[in-house]
Amino acid sequence: MLQHLALVSDLATRQAREGPDWNRYVLVCAVLLAVLGVLAWGMRALVAGSTRVGAARRSLQVLDVLSLGGKQRVCVVRCYDRTFALGVGDKEVGLIAEIDVAVSMPKDGSPAHRAPFGAVLARLTGRAAAPAESAP
Repeated sequence: MLQHLALVSDLATRQAREGPDWNRYVLVCAVLLAVLGVLAWGMRALVAGSTRVGAARRSLQVLDVLSLGGKQRVCVVRCYDRTFALGVGDKEVGLIAEIDVAVSMPKDGSPAHRAPFGAVLARLTGRAAAPAESAP
């Protein structure tokens, strides 16, 4: 029993003199950082995938946004089967018009079937659409 205690005491004093094993310490830290990185990447992929699926099933979609300068924008938003043109400012949101089904954009969102935003807005407000300027 005394020999065993002496051996443990000798081992403890030898480790105290030599210090910690830095190679093992750095290796353990690197492995832990790699495992944390893999877990973070996996969680990000899992959360991003579920967010995309949830966004596709939402009943409220932003179809188009037109910046008017500063913090003012005009947004076209679809809620279920109705489409609205909204004026969005710094601290307020106002309804400009409800876009009827005849003018509404298709649900598949294909750009080939979309009417130009300016033409839709001009039709809703009752103004004539401004002619497109040709580039020289």
